[in-house]
Amino acid sequence: MSEPAGGPPHSPHSPESGWSWLPRRRDLAVGAAFTLFWLLPLAISGVSGGPPRVLPAKARDFYAVSCLFATASDRVSVFYVQVWRQGARGWEDFDEREYFGLEPFGHRTRFDRFMARFGYRDRAEPARAEMARWLVAQDAEQHPERASIIRVRYLWTDVWISVDAPPTGHWRKRPRGELGAVEIRQLGETLISGEGGTP
Repeated sequence: MSEPAGGPPHSPHSPESGWSWLPRRRDLAVGAAFTLFWLLPLAISGVSGGPPRVLPAKARDFYAVSCLFATASDRVSVFYVQVWRQGARGWEDFDEREYFGLEPFGHRTRFDRFMARFGYRDRAEPARAEMARWLVAQDAEQHPERASIIRVRYLWTDVWISVDAPPTGHWRKRPRGELGAVEIRQLGETLISGEGGTP
């Protein structure tokens, strides 16, 4: 059987084909970048129990290993709602749990999750105001016998976790009156209705 014109075909790995086992510079650069910016930080995260602290906060999220909790939190933030009703002479605590029955975050409601992740920030004032109006509408619908709410405000405090006095109640927050002498911060105030004058 005669060979094709021009001689036998070249193997793709033969020197005549121009193919080389040596990696290209571009491949080396890509491999080095992948190792330096992904594998190495991820390995450090796994060994040290968390992303490298020298990285910016947003960058650390890229290297966070799922379900790896090497350090325990020393406190937990809790949030409360207070309302001022028509004809009242002061603020009163408002139990928002009635309107957030589900506890999809380990005995924390959607209210707790929203406030802890976003609602505490200054730029969240419009969102807090929208939620205040929703709570007022729900209160008026569910309890028409109560006086109307004219103002709403949110309170925030940190409950420190102690080995000697560990949290009770499956992490459900305690009523504000049971917290004792703790620092409480106010997160804005929403005017719902001007009826009856300014409180």
